[in-house]
Amino acid sequence: MLKGDTVVLTALDPSNAETVRAWVNDPEVNRYMLSGHVPLTPGQELAFYEDAESSDSLCVFEIHLAQDMRLIGHVGFDGVDLRHRHGELGIMIGDRDYQGRGLGRDALATALRFGFDTLGLHRVSIKARHDNERGLRLYRSLGFTEVGIERDVDYAEGHYHDVVCFDMLEPEYRELLPG
Repeated sequence: MLKGDTVVLTALDPSNAETVRAWVNDPEVNRYMLSGHVPLTPGQELAFYEDAESSDSLCVFEIHLAQDMRLIGHVGFDGVDLRHRHGELGIMIGDRDYQGRGLGRDALATALRFGFDTLGLHRVSIKARHDNERGLRLYRSLGFTEVGIERDVDYAEGHYHDVVCFDMLEPEYRELLPG
C-alpha cells in the first residue's frame, strides 16, 4: 500500500474488475484514454488483471480515497525496463464523481515517488492527447517536460489526434521535492 495525501494506492484486486470495466467502457471516461475506445468484455478485463499480476514490465495500482478506501481509478507504469531504468506512467480516474478534484495529482505524485524511490527509475514518461487540456495542464504542473508530439497516433471520434509526450528525469524529480 502506498499512501498519498488524499489517496491510497493498492495492488489490483480482481473482484473490482467489473467496476473498472464499466469505467473503461464509459465514453465520458475513455474519451482521452490512449489504450483504445473499443468496449472490453469481462474476460478481457480479467485477462488484464492476470497479465498485470505476472508481468515484469507492468506495475498498476488501484486508486482509493484515503478517507474511506472507495475505489476511484487506476494508476501505474507500463513498459517498465529495470535495466535501462525507465517506464511510462498512465492514469484513469474512472469514477466521474471524483474527477477534477486533485485526486489524480496526488495519485500521480504517489506513483512517481514509487517509480523513482522504489523501482529506481531514472526516466518516467507520460502521454496525453493534444486536446486533453486538463491532462496536459496537470502533467506540466507536476514538473513533466514536453519532449515531442506523435502525430496522428490516436484514432478516435472519427479522426486522428496528435499525442503530446512528456518525461521527467530522476534529478528533476529530486529538485521538485519540498525541503
